[in-house]
Amino acid sequence: MRIAIVDDERQIREETHSLIAEYFMKKNISCEICDFETGESFVAVNDKFDLVFMDYLLPDGNGIDFIRRIRQVNANLLVVFLTVYADHAIESIRLDTFRYLVKPVPEELFTEALDSFVKLYQYTKKIIVPTNGKTYYIDADDVMYIESDKKYAVVRTLSGQYRATKGISDFNAEINNAHFFRTHRSYILNMKYVSSIEKKTIVLTNGEKVICSAQNYDEFLKNYMSYLKYES
Repeated sequence: MRIAIVDDERQIREETHSLIAEYFMKKNISCEICDFETGESFVAVNDKFDLVFMDYLLPDGNGIDFIRRIRQVNANLLVVFLTVYADHAIESIRLDTFRYLVKPVPEELFTEALDSFVKLYQYTKKIIVPTNGKTYYIDADDVMYIESDKKYAVVRTLSGQYRATKGISDFNAEINNAHFFRTHRSYILNMKYVSSIEKKTIVLTNGEKVICSAQNYDEFLKNYMSYLKYES
């Protein structure tokens, strides 16, 4: 997950950064944190952040205006406004603000905001992949397939793979995404990456092949046809 901090006060940025880093370290969750001194520098980066802690009033403009601009390219960005003025909360509600916190922010409110964010993040289009070192939250669209590896599983993505410390049945029970189908006891497939079907072997867009069991084949074809109809 990726979190941005936008505040012109260096001390506030550093304190917020430390609180976020400590929170995710305790949770053993991988998190990238980026700091910005101005709203323009944040908008210019144009990266896909999941959450931003945004100062309401910045030297180069109003935080609400910057959020309106960034939402044009990142509509799902969650926003936590930080301000010393409680009366700005009503205006921020129009932007579907995730949280509105008045400085100085009590630590329990800050922690509650992060707890809620993590729960929401996990529930949406993310696949939770615990490994020996960290827990990763991977975009479901980037996962090509999940393959059983004895009592554990390997999650294959566009850029590489993650060896998880939980089994394929756990993934199958947790994934709440219509694009995925368990074709075989050893495979969960993202239908987005199907290139062709050769008998009961599914060829993916990168040339790899995934097996479909005889008992799951008809159901897979039915689901894949529905997927194609929905996506077209």
